[in-house]
Amino acid sequence: MRRFLPQPVLSLALLITWLVLNNSVAPGSIVMGAIVGLVVPWITHRFWEIGAGIKDFTALLGYMGVVLVDIIHANFVVARQVLGPNRALNSQLFELELDLQGALPISILAATITLTPGTVSCRVSADQRSLWVHALHADDRDEEILGIKQRYEARLQRIFGQPVTAGSNATSNPGAES
Repeated sequence: MRRFLPQPVLSLALLITWLVLNNSVAPGSIVMGAIVGLVVPWITHRFWEIGAGIKDFTALLGYMGVVLVDIIHANFVVARQVLGPNRALNSQLFELELDLQGALPISILAATITLTPGTVSCRVSADQRSLWVHALHADDRDEEILGIKQRYEARLQRIFGQPVTAGSNATSNPGAES
């Protein structure tokens, strides 16, 4: 069964998503959704072997809510900044020292930073101990770093069962190699 249906929850989610996107529960839509729900997990089963290691699902739900609210809020902030005088922008490139460990949690942090308008994660160091971030506007680099660490990194540490640290180390020299 596991070989035929490697990710049953994903298969069900894909079927439901297919039906919602097509706004139909016609037999043809159900069949096509079932095909998508069976084929996509079967093709991507190797990627799922990583294992998420999520320890706190309620923290995950809270994290998703925080990210959603931050994305909506940041859209308005960035629109105001871009439509205003460009000379008022103070873009910064900084290195965020990571307390978070593991490829998946770091990837989620990098994706979160990039999804939030006004910031982009640029590069993860080879040793996975730092992440380069570009902010469209940041008055205080250290405050920006502290915000990322408190709002996102600490929550991800709780989600993945890692010890939560309060450190906010950063390097301000964008030319330095990590």
